Amino acid sequence: MKKYIFIIPLISTTQFFPANVLHLIGTNDEKTAIVTYVSDNEQERSVKALIKSIRELSGDYKDSKIYVVLGDVENFPSTSLKGENIQLIPLEMDKALLEYPLAFKAFAMAQVENIVKDEIQTLIWFDPGVIVLNSLDALNLHNNFDIAVRPVSLVNTIGIPPNTEPNDYWAPIYKETKLDYKNIPTIKTIVDEVEIQPYYNCEVYAINPRLGICKEWVRILTKLLKDENYQINVCTTFLKKLFLHQAVLSGVITSKVTPERIKQLPITSGYPFNQHGQLSPEKQVASLNEVSVVIFDYAWYKIPNWMDKIQINEPLKEWLFNTYQDYLK
Repeated sequence: MKKYIFIIPLISTTQFFPANVLHLIGTNDEKTAIVTYVSDNEQERSVKALIKSIRELSGDYKDSKIYVVLGDVENFPSTSLKGENIQLIPLEMDKALLEYPLAFKAFAMAQVENIVKDEIQTLIWFDPGVIVLNSLDALNLHNNFDIAVRPVSLVNTIGIPPNTEPNDYWAPIYKETKLDYKNIPTIKTIVDEVEIQPYYNCEVYAINPRLGICKEWVRILTKLLKDENYQINVCTTFLKKLFLHQAVLSGVITSKVTPERIKQLPITSGYPFNQHGQLSPEKQVASLNEVSVVIFDYAWYKIPNWMDKIQINEPLKEWLFNTYQDYLK
């Protein structure tokens, strides 16, 4: 019997893949980065729990790089969050705008978007007060989508009906993004289930950082925050101020991303814990074990009996209890 020896030459991948494609080859945690924010003691404790949850419960994403944007470095340097593959970076933002409710979210995400745009495929944002309980696969864009997001939970006097000319709150946003209300899709809110023009939740979402979505978000938001007439005569309620950042992002998403490139997040990847009782029965989870990402929001520091709200089975129950105990210290 003849014997054959096969010689297979080893070749460098750089001979066949352009540089802008190479960063897409690798494990999930190599193609994914995570962003969150800290500006006070409570948020530092919350983000410490978030980081622990990513490292211990997110499966293939456990080693993802985490960027923590610091809103008040002098008073809250957040040294307790230091660790492997964690980068603490000071927020770059006009201090005159810093006090505007939640505006920092746009600036923090845009800052990291610019840092990772040539290296990362999926950039995930988590609010402080969010905990990861299972794999982050639903948030991974896998180069098939440009954003993963879900509709807002409630209309909250902000959302506007389909095929309705934008009001004075939305009109400048539509003008800046060149949107035509007659030619955009509609979505349905998660909790009160109302059909509205695109208005997305941004407590948990993921973007393709190469598109500059957050850079545009900052540009338009800054313009509106500095528009004295708009602020005095249009943003007349607390809710209009609170959700302006979210309205602007929604306009940018709708203008820059085609519907087929928007990944609709399942409710289990951003479960609204505090609104569990308001959800329709078919949307309610039977236990937190079914959830990938839960938005606890203020529950840990305002609702002492939060563990009684939704069933939690072992071993997750013990993990959450121990993590909560650490948070309280």
